[in-house]
Amino acid sequence: MNKMPFVLVSVLVILLSGCGAGKTDNPSPTILKGTTLPSNLSGLASKFTFPPQDGNGWSILTPSADSRLIYVSASGNDTTAQNYTPASAEVGADPYNPTGAILPYATIDVALAQARAGYPDYILLKRGDTWTRTAMINLKAGRSATERSVLGYYGNAAARPTILQKGVNFSWASNSAVIGIRFYASQRDPASPDFVGFAIVGNDAGFDGLIGYGGSVTGGLLIEDCWFDWFSGNVLQSPVTTYAALNDIIIRRNLITNNYSTAGHAQGLYTSRVSLWLEENIFDHNGWYKQGDTNFSDQAEGKATMFNHNTYFTETRDTVFRNNLFLRPSSIGTKFTSNTASGLNEVKAWDVLVDNNLYIEGEVGISLGGNDDQDNGPRWRNIHVTNNVMMHIGRTQPTLRTLGWGLDVQDWDGGEVKDNIFAHWGDATLSNNYAINADGNMNDVSYTGNIIYNIYSGGPLVHFRGGASHERVTFTGNDLWTSHTGQLVSYTLESNAGFGNNYFHSTRNAAQWFLLNNTYSSLDQYKTAAGDTTSVAGERIYVDPSRTIETYLTSLGRPTDMDSFVAALTAQSSRNWIPALGAAAINDYIRAGFVY
Repeated sequence: MNKMPFVLVSVLVILLSGCGAGKTDNPSPTILKGTTLPSNLSGLASKFTFPPQDGNGWSILTPSADSRLIYVSASGNDTTAQNYTPASAEVGADPYNPTGAILPYATIDVALAQARAGYPDYILLKRGDTWTRTAMINLKAGRSATERSVLGYYGNAAARPTILQKGVNFSWASNSAVIGIRFYASQRDPASPDFVGFAIVGNDAGFDGLIGYGGSVTGGLLIEDCWFDWFSGNVLQSPVTTYAALNDIIIRRNLITNNYSTAGHAQGLYTSRVSLWLEENIFDHNGWYKQGDTNFSDQAEGKATMFNHNTYFTETRDTVFRNNLFLRPSSIGTKFTSNTASGLNEVKAWDVLVDNNLYIEGEVGISLGGNDDQDNGPRWRNIHVTNNVMMHIGRTQPTLRTLGWGLDVQDWDGGEVKDNIFAHWGDATLSNNYAINADGNMNDVSYTGNIIYNIYSGGPLVHFRGGASHERVTFTGNDLWTSHTGQLVSYTLESNAGFGNNYFHSTRNAAQWFLLNNTYSSLDQYKTAAGDTTSVAGERIYVDPSRTIETYLTSLGRPTDMDSFVAALTAQSSRNWIPALGAAAINDYIRAGFVY
């Protein structure tokens, strides 16, 4: 009987109460659609203040009775402009589409001066208009996470309002939101007539939020439906333990693209000590402008380096990544670190879910280990990597390195790697490949239901390498298939009864399918060493395992090259959201090919 080895996207029903602001006619909160949270992460959603959502999943932000509505248009007049309230006759029933003859401001700074710190004031920019900035927009704090200060838009034009050259600063803006704005550093875009040259492009951030360094932000941030393009990065940071972690940060349905640096590291998004809900965003081509060279750290003209990634998160806690696209990074799609000082044994990252994301190209999919390689004990607790799809890792060799690495797992105290697909990468040149590398001090970690298919590797597809502590680690119900030269599993652990019910297939000499303590071994030898009595040598007959992003785009009648795909993604917005271009739809298509 055919079955699907993956659990398709189900519905997480989270009744979000207490959202909206100040008016008795606020719409009721809608359910938040998505994958079901693991039982030991079920409380995570309650740590975030989700506004109600409309039928298409977009947040509904409603001004309070005492909110100031501050409209800004490129054709406005700072002298004659007026502030409004939701009750103003000129505003009408919808503050985002005023029906009367409003008098907008012309300049953003004058409008900002009208907003009050600690109030749910709204600065609304006219859709389709453009402003050029010489400094970041410094937002002010709102009243609470349910009564945010807002930088948003008004009007019916298809295009977002555009801010050129500078981004937005949240460092003094707890309980604030930025909705539906394009931030475009055209002076850093080599294809733009505004380009100033690599020698002077600078390192401007698209958005920034720091506690410490003079900042006072503590959390309550919402960033949705924005596009941050051609900056050097985006940063949310609580830098040292003197300050509390930043909490209740929601970043959803944004475009974060083309970040690079000529004089430092560049990430699409960097966070430190942050609790984050990252959902349905599109990260593409971050950390680099052009391919690197044999000096893997050369940053000239925005070259790709091993230090630059789509996302880079340190000491993450209480965090959900779900349904995001991570495409074409300089190096890693999603990098996490949890680094302890020498000689310490300290967990610094916990309660993390990385679920149903799509990873394409770059040279590493997910790193959940850290930069430090110290035998001090676990540094992570309760980590879940589930339902993700990784394809074509390493294909374009951004840094020129010949590697394609899937998932790094190191020093976990509890967690799971479940129902992920690792498929279709590597060749005779790109042969330094694996799907999963599990290393260090690992306790109570399960690997279940993963499919590893068609990865060309000169070494094992899965590595198990133990530290001083490696207990209660299970590897069950996984399928490993290769027609290439590498081994299937490298196993250097002590005898472990938690391995079984796996399917193994390789065209390699059957006496060399495994590495046991660096010695070629057969399936039977591996089973004896691992205490595995139920795994078998067998080839699953899948419905269509050849499915890729290219075959998916063909099924939609779209061009199949990555540039065309990304061009379609950058047209995504609240006015033109195509679910078929999202990670959830693409991953479901890929999974359906692995039915057997």
